[in-house]
Amino acid sequence: MRRTTVIGAAVFIMSCIGGGALADSGHTPGPAGSKHRVVTGTVTEDRSGVLSVKTKEGTTMTLAPAASRRHGHAAPKVGEEVTMVLNENNQIIDAHPKGQEGQHRFVTGELIHVGRMKPEIKLRTADGEQSFPLARQEIKTGPFEDGALVTAEVNEAGSVIDLHRATE
Repeated sequence: MRRTTVIGAAVFIMSCIGGGALADSGHTPGPAGSKHRVVTGTVTEDRSGVLSVKTKEGTTMTLAPAASRRHGHAAPKVGEEVTMVLNENNQIIDAHPKGQEGQHRFVTGELIHVGRMKPEIKLRTADGEQSFPLARQEIKTGPFEDGALVTAEVNEAGSVIDLHRATE
């Protein structure tokens, strides 16, 4: 268990550092103000369950296979191409096998709360109150106060992968 936690933390840190030098290769639709980028690459190595992906721009990023499984895909294997969505902090927020890119939706509403113990978010929308699981722990520590108008990016598995302050 401890090794898994250490590896997970290392993957997160390496993905933040590794993506910093990428050139824009594409943008994904998102809420106003988001700066998502889409990059593609090839899995070059699988070291103890941490995948190295060499992007078309020549940068190497790391990818946790668990992210693929959370999205309903098998983990990519060495030699396979993947498409990754990076947020404005160059963190991988979504990864898919090339050609199987996901369809995200955007839900805007008033933030009722972000769970402290349970990783979920609750919004008051035009369709009523809606709750979504959070894909990443750091979404919970965002600078959003209860009552703020926010837009949640929800992946095809129904989890929030990114959160932004909404423009009215």
